Amino acid sequence: MVRELDRPKQTHEFPATAPAANPVFFRTYSRKFGRRRESWDQVCDRTITGMARLGKLMPTEVQLLQRMQGEIKSLPSGRWLWVGGSEWLERPENFSGAYNCTSTNVVDWRAFGLMMDLAMMGCGTGAVLEPQYISQLPPIRNQVQVTVQGALGTTPAAARRELTEVAITGDQVTVWVGDSRQGWVKSYQTLLELASDERFDGQVQILIDLSDVRPAGEALQGFGGVANPIRLPGLYERCAAILNQAIGRQLTSVECCLLIDEAAVTIVAGNIRRSAGMRQFNSDDQLGATAKDNLWQQDENGNWRIDPQRDSLRMANHTRVFHRKPTLDECIDAVRKQYYSGEGAIQWAGEAIARGNYDLLQTPTQKTAFLQAYSQGEGVPMAATAFARDPNP
Repeated sequence: MVRELDRPKQTHEFPATAPAANPVFFRTYSRKFGRRRESWDQVCDRTITGMARLGKLMPTEVQLLQRMQGEIKSLPSGRWLWVGGSEWLERPENFSGAYNCTSTNVVDWRAFGLMMDLAMMGCGTGAVLEPQYISQLPPIRNQVQVTVQGALGTTPAAARRELTEVAITGDQVTVWVGDSRQGWVKSYQTLLELASDERFDGQVQILIDLSDVRPAGEALQGFGGVANPIRLPGLYERCAAILNQAIGRQLTSVECCLLIDEAAVTIVAGNIRRSAGMRQFNSDDQLGATAKDNLWQQDENGNWRIDPQRDSLRMANHTRVFHRKPTLDECIDAVRKQYYSGEGAIQWAGEAIARGNYDLLQTPTQKTAFLQAYSQGEGVPMAATAFARDPNP
């Protein structure tokens, strides 16, 4: 007996010039219902209905979207193709999952948890690791010793904890990891918080229990796809090793980056999405500028391997942000480094802000005044003054 293929017949053909369109579409954007996956027409119906509801669109606007998307002339973001119009996205705690990109100032442990939460919803995560932000993080005061117990999926599905639970007895902490996005995030953030928790006298014994976490291959209800927690057990030990190297001081920008990227490694291994991260360092941060230098190394036999202590840095691109206009030499050095390694991106923040506020800075006079003010440290509020100087663009 021949079984029906786990896909519908297409009523609309993708262009012959895009031979990979079908496998990419069914792999990445077609949601599964039972044994069948959505066709392109069904994805168009779902995503356009969601946009019409969200934007309160007029019938003529909906018709235009239907024609342009149906003919593959204009498409929404990849994020929206996957979750747009779904029941999952209708829940308030999931609305960020519609965004391709996010940016977070790393000022406390909640910022780390937020970025893991965003990444698990499929968002690209931007982490701003400049000194004015990470200097607000608490110093690491406790050595954290992690023990992982409980095989994944040990607890029957009906009896699993959905949310993470934490119990503290003296210097002993037990963390039962919940079987949900929120459960993973809380367990990760809890570990970071314990490293600086003043209730402990320099050492914390942490028992991580994973028996409630669903095993690989089990369906993810709502978001879609299947679970793959293969890297989750090692996440806690890898983060503990980073934290323990910083006892008695605050984390460096690169240590912050490593903690964020260890969570990213866990999520990417779970097939949530590709690696999509940006880490933003100050232009004067030499640790950040050289974090990926010599990432690949040769042993005495000539075999190449990646530095295991920095492997997770591959999860994101690194950018040095200038709050003054970079010099010609600095630009050339950055481009040369990009040519050889793919890294070394730089950004002139004043120019980026000016372009993002074109509605306020519409003339060369306004933009020049703003950039001069920004370079002198007067910052964004100067935009209003610049506009006052030239009110008639």
